Amino acid sequence: MRKFLRFIRNLILLGALIVGIFIFIKSNKKKVLVIGTSQTIGATYYEIANSYNYEIHILTGVQTNKDASRDIIKSVDGVIFAGGDDFDPALYGSDAYDLVETYSTDQDRSDLELLGLAIEEGKPILGICRGMQLINIYYGGSLYEDLPSQFGTSISHRDGSDGFTYHMVNFNGSSRIYEKLGGQKSRDVNSMHHEGIRDMAKGLFATATSDDGLVEAIENPYYDSYMMGVQWHPEYSRGKFDELTKIIFDDFSKAL
Repeated sequence: MRKFLRFIRNLILLGALIVGIFIFIKSNKKKVLVIGTSQTIGATYYEIANSYNYEIHILTGVQTNKDASRDIIKSVDGVIFAGGDDFDPALYGSDAYDLVETYSTDQDRSDLELLGLAIEEGKPILGICRGMQLINIYYGGSLYEDLPSQFGTSISHRDGSDGFTYHMVNFNGSSRIYEKLGGQKSRDVNSMHHEGIRDMAKGLFATATSDDGLVEAIENPYYDSYMMGVQWHPEYSRGKFDELTKIIFDDFSKAL
């Protein structure tokens, strides 16, 4: 009987230990906030979170309470600004409304405020597609509203109105990505955008360009934490693009 009771006690202790370890691991997971729209944030972000053992928290829609927004930003370890719609041209002093597609001024201002709060809190920041453009606008840069008509068509940056195309990007030798590519200066990336950086904001620098000269990646070397933006969609990259995707998310995850 004593052996049986001892066995039960040890079993309970083992179970408590396992639960404790699980709670400890879960509580120590890094938390990453992904800001975008429900249409642009899919299962791929959860796959990335599983690969890097952090929790994904999704924030969509216009945020109207700045204090609540600040609390959300404070509660996470890093922020990803995802892809999405065009921007209101007035945000950077343009009136080319005939060239933009779907946009929401309220959403744009909400996202700019969230970016400002993330910067104030010193959070690691990764901007993807629209997210990279958001960073540039925040710091005072501007955009091409429509690349084919304003910039050129020597390279296709979007297949139709909503499809991926692919092209090469060339990395600046002093960029974070280039340092990890083992001497490779160019790589294929996916591409689905018709807006792009026109005037680079002061303090940012281009770390990659496409063969037509369009900015494809940026960094902020003056930001104490981590701030990078890429024009392509690493969260959708698979197969031959895995290495570059891994470099980007490895780099971001180490900053958390």
